[in-house]
Amino acid sequence: TVEDAIAGGAAAKRAGAEVIVAFGGGSVIDAGKAIAALATNPGDVFDYLEVIGRAQPLTQPSLPVIAIPTTAGTGSEVTRNAVLASPAHRVKVSVRSPSMLPRVALVDPELTYSLPAAVTAATGMDALTQLIEPFVSSRANPLTDGIAWEGLRRAARSLQRAVENGSDAAAREEMAFASLCGGLALANSGLGAVHGFAGPFGGMFHAPHGAICAALLA
Repeated sequence: TVEDAIAGGAAAKRAGAEVIVAFGGGSVIDAGKAIAALATNPGDVFDYLEVIGRAQPLTQPSLPVIAIPTTAGTGSEVTRNAVLASPAHRVKVSVRSPSMLPRVALVDPELTYSLPAAVTAATGMDALTQLIEPFVSSRANPLTDGIAWEGLRRAARSLQRAVENGSDAAAREEMAFASLCGGLALANSGLGAVHGFAGPFGGMFHAPHGAICAALLA
């Protein structure tokens, strides 16, 4: 939430933090990126938030972020924005800057082995959606098409297997790679209508982002 980002940014400033390690799912990594931005920039998060804030550019580079995803979903470890929920506004919106791109992304599929089936399914559907939307985007190009297509092939043959058997190492590895491909593709050719609706819906209803994407995808 925006409150988490504000509190984290203030704590990082007090501690004189030099680096942020974001270890967890997409929400955790986005929180880490937002905290890294607020730790080095004046004002509060609403100065920089899109839609509900003033959408001002960051004046100072973010602290460096090491992103370690524990889900195969958002690809946030290779994107340059942080999606935050604002319960007061009932919406999810972004802080965005090239300096928010994590310096290091450590993608280890073994960190996803213990994910429950429901979380595997929801995060996996987010990854799948983030491969389809860049592939059909008006901003697609041969490079992003190649990344999206490689991820789509892997997700298509591995998502159901990972949901049904969380200890399927090959399926977990392919989904981790598919999620990474989704992040790279969306960062360079954008998303589409599913995510356009998923942001407001995710702010209005307490439901997993990937499940909302799955409901809207067809």
